[in-house]
Amino acid sequence: MLRPVLKDVMWVGAGGAVGSALRYLVWRMVGTSGGFPWATVLVNVTGSLLLGLLAGIYAGRVGPTMRLAVFFGFLGGYTTFSTFTSETVVLARTGSAAAAFGNVAISLLVGLAAALVGVLLGEQLARG
Repeated sequence: MLRPVLKDVMWVGAGGAVGSALRYLVWRMVGTSGGFPWATVLVNVTGSLLLGLLAGIYAGRVGPTMRLAVFFGFLGGYTTFSTFTSETVVLARTGSAAAAFGNVAISLLVGLAAALVGVLLGEQLARG
C-alpha cells in the first residue's frame, strides 16, 4: 500500500521542483517595483490561466500521473497563496493599505479572469 503512495509523492515532488524553480526565476526577473509584489501577482495569474487552460482542454480526461505532476506538483509549486497573503499583510502593516488592497483586488480579479479565459480557450482548443 505504501509503494503507490511513494510513487505519487515522487510525481508531485518532481513537478513541484520544476514549478518552484520557475517561480524563483520569475521572482528574480520581475521582483517588486515600488514595494509592490509584481512577481507573486504574475505567477498566480499565469498559474490560474494555465490551470484553466489545462482544465478546459482535458475536462476530466486527465490521467492520474498528469494530475499529480502538473496540477498538484508543477502548478502547486509555481503558484503561491502563502506568499500572496504574507506580502499583503506586510503591505498593510507598513502603512501601504492602498497597495495591500490593490494586491488583493488585482490578484483575485485578474486571477479569476485568467482562469475563466483559460477554461474557455482550453474548451475551444479541445473542440478543434
